[in-house]
Amino acid sequence: MLAAVVGDSPWQNPLEADDMNCDGAVSPADALVAINAINMGMTGQFSGRMGVPGLKAQAASAASSFLDANGDESLSPADVLDVINHINQGLHLGQRGSDLPATDQQPDVVGADAQTIDLSHNFGKVRAAINTDGDVDVFQVTPTRTDLNVALFSAGGGAMTVKIETADGKVLGTAATDDGSHRPARTDLTVTAGTTYYLLVSGGAGVTGAYGLTALNYSPDDTTFTTDSPLGTDSHPDAPPGTLLTLNQGHARVSSNIDTAGDKDVFQITAADGKLVIETDADFALSVNVTDKDGNALAPLTTAHDEHVLIVNVTAAAGPYSITVAAANGTDMGAYRMNVVDVPVSHTAHGGDGDDGDSGDQTGSDGSPLADKLFARLDANSDSAVSSDEFKAGVPGGGSALTDKVFAAWDADQSGSLTLDEFVAGLKSLPSLFPHPADHTHGAPLDRRR
Repeated sequence: MLAAVVGDSPWQNPLEADDMNCDGAVSPADALVAINAINMGMTGQFSGRMGVPGLKAQAASAASSFLDANGDESLSPADVLDVINHINQGLHLGQRGSDLPATDQQPDVVGADAQTIDLSHNFGKVRAAINTDGDVDVFQVTPTRTDLNVALFSAGGGAMTVKIETADGKVLGTAATDDGSHRPARTDLTVTAGTTYYLLVSGGAGVTGAYGLTALNYSPDDTTFTTDSPLGTDSHPDAPPGTLLTLNQGHARVSSNIDTAGDKDVFQITAADGKLVIETDADFALSVNVTDKDGNALAPLTTAHDEHVLIVNVTAAAGPYSITVAAANGTDMGAYRMNVVDVPVSHTAHGGDGDDGDSGDQTGSDGSPLADKLFARLDANSDSAVSSDEFKAGVPGGGSALTDKVFAAWDADQSGSLTLDEFVAGLKSLPSLFPHPADHTHGAPLDRRR
C-alpha cells in the first residue's frame, strides 16, 4: 500500500511516535500493541499489507494502532524497544508539546504566508499548537493526486477542528476531534491535482495545546483493504452459531465489514475457564454482544471514544460462545476489526506448573520466586492482597484506562483485589517480549534502529 510514500511514515503517530495505541500517553500498553501484532505475524513492511491508520476509509487492521514507532515503515522488535526505552527514560507521562514554541508561529488567515505541508512524497505531517483561546493555524498543501486525506490529532484530548478550504474560501470538508478522546479526526476529500488548498486548525472554546496534522495524497488504486471480503459481500452469518474462530496461542483476529444497514456478523469461539477479552474498533460505534451456548446474554458493549474493550467471565462448560458485532445505530456500514483473547485462570499453586519460562516460575537473584517479589512490592499494606489502587500505584502508566482493564482481567473472582495466584496467572497470560534464554543461540543483542 502506498509504495511511493517515503520519508515520514503514515503508520507513525505524528504527535508521539511511541504512543502506538493513540491513547494520549506512552505506557506498557503500547509495547503490548506491538508485541501482539508481531505474535500475529504482522512483522515486516506495512506497504501493500496494512492500511494507513489516519485514512478514514482505512483497512480494519489499522483502525486505531500506529505501529511504526521508529519510522522505518515496518514492524519489528525495534519498535517495541523504542517504547520500552521511552518508558525507561521516565517519559511515559506523555509531556507532548513542551518542545513547541510558546508563541503563535502560523498565520491565522488563508494566503501565501501559510506554512506548506510538503506532499512531494504523497504524505506530510506537522506538529504545532493552538497557543491562545481563539487562535487559528493555517497551512497549505498542493496535491498531485485526486484524493486527499486529512487527519487531526489533539494532544490534550480537547475538541479541535480542521477545516479544508479553497483559496476563495469554499469549504470542502471538516473534521473534529471528540472532547476527551485522543483518537484522530479524519476526512477524505476529492481534490484537483496541482491546486493549492488550505487547512485551518482551531480549538474549541478554551481549548489550547499541541496537535498533530497529517495530509495523505493517494489514489484509490494505491489502497489494498485487508478485510476478509469486499464491502457489500457478507461473509459471516447473522445468527448463532456463527463463523468459527480458532485461537492461536489464545488470540484470534478478525478484519471484516458491516456490509449493509442492519447487518450482523456472528462468530463462535470455545474458551477456557477465565476471561474472554474482546477488543473492537471502527470509524463508527459498534454494538458487541456475547452469549453462551444456551443463548444467555453475558455482556453488551457499545463502543464510544476510547472505550472499546469488553471483558467477560467465561467457563468451558458454558461454551461455545457467540460474539455478535453490528453497527450501534443499525445503519452504519464499513470496516471494523476485532481482537479476541482468551485469558485462562490458573488453578495451580503459585510455584508454577513446571513450564520453563513462565512468568510465575522465574526467580530473582536471591533464588526466591520473581512473581512473589513483584507481588510483595505491589502489596503496600502487606495484607496478602493487591488492591486496584496498589496496582495502579505500582505499575508504569498506572493511571491509564488500560490498567483498569488489566486489573479486571486478572481479578478472576471479581473481589476487587488480586491474590498471589491471580497475580501469577495474570503474568502468565502476558505475551513474552523476548525469546526464552534457550532460544538465544547466537547471543547477539537486538539492534535498536532509528
